[in-house]
Amino acid sequence: MVNIVKYSFFRKIYKRILLVLLVFSITIFLKLLIFDIYKIPSSSMNNTLYPGDVIMVNKLKYGPKLPRSPFEIPLVNIAFYLNNKTRATMNTQWWSYKRLPGTTTVKNGDVFVFTMFKKNMIIVKRCMGVAGDTLKIEKGEVYVNNKILRPSKLILNNYKFKIKDKKKWDDALDSIGLDITINKIQDNYFGAALSHEEKKRLQKLSIVSDLIKYKDSLTLESSVYPKSQYNQWNLDDYGPYIVPKKGMEIKMTPENYALYSKAINSHEDVEIKKNKDDYYLNEKRITHYTFKQDYYFMMGDNRKGSLDSRRWGVVPECRIIGKVQCVLFSYYQNKFRWNRLFKSVN
Repeated sequence: MVNIVKYSFFRKIYKRILLVLLVFSITIFLKLLIFDIYKIPSSSMNNTLYPGDVIMVNKLKYGPKLPRSPFEIPLVNIAFYLNNKTRATMNTQWWSYKRLPGTTTVKNGDVFVFTMFKKNMIIVKRCMGVAGDTLKIEKGEVYVNNKILRPSKLILNNYKFKIKDKKKWDDALDSIGLDITINKIQDNYFGAALSHEEKKRLQKLSIVSDLIKYKDSLTLESSVYPKSQYNQWNLDDYGPYIVPKKGMEIKMTPENYALYSKAINSHEDVEIKKNKDDYYLNEKRITHYTFKQDYYFMMGDNRKGSLDSRRWGVVPECRIIGKVQCVLFSYYQNKFRWNRLFKSVN
């Protein structure tokens, strides 16, 4: 009788351990290969995504990226973080980059999540230029391969305008169905972040005049990517810039070195240097360079409130996590926003 009780007890323990391991394995599998969940921390993607939005990211779209170190394996990485010796290697790659096949490829206008910088910061932006595209920004408008690109009606730019009669302002906004926040600049001039459609509707109001888009000006402090004497660009007048593509060969010239050396040194696992009129790759003199992977030019929908590829450069394919599928829910400043529940992201 005692043996039967003992056997029954250990059998229950064994089943519970197996159940825990099964749940543990399924959780890792789902987070690693199928989808993941992230919270939006900033306003760089207004009006598409807001601070407090909790988004679901689909990893199957572009193909799930396999982990390059144990620190990229959910739950398993906890044990490695707790070990002082292994934690010192958290920014190194243990295994080579591999990605499983996806159901589609990255397209212009896609909103996706990726990592950048040494601390693997999680970032979400909209893709405005895929590998091989020639991107140019003129007066805040984005052109890709000589065609204007407006992938969303929600993209914001900053405008200033004059209000002739402030007392009629609220009623005038209601008449055109606009709900925007304005800030006083000087006298009767106000500023607001507007989408292209909102700007057109605001222009129809007779009490509004001098509606002008804010344009970034080139100054000595301008710090767009890649800052050099060969490309005096700013946030609203940028390029043309050819987004690097796998297999694309460039001739090593001062201009190309200024445009692409940062991307090469940061993401291609090589080191390229310039010495007078010569160029060296891992200490070997070269005249041309061929890119090893595809890159993407990312921009925030809140154009004047975003740090993106215009500031820190293009995003390599190996950094992509997945495409934003939808907003699961949104909770901001102690308020649940029901209109964001399961909202699709385009």
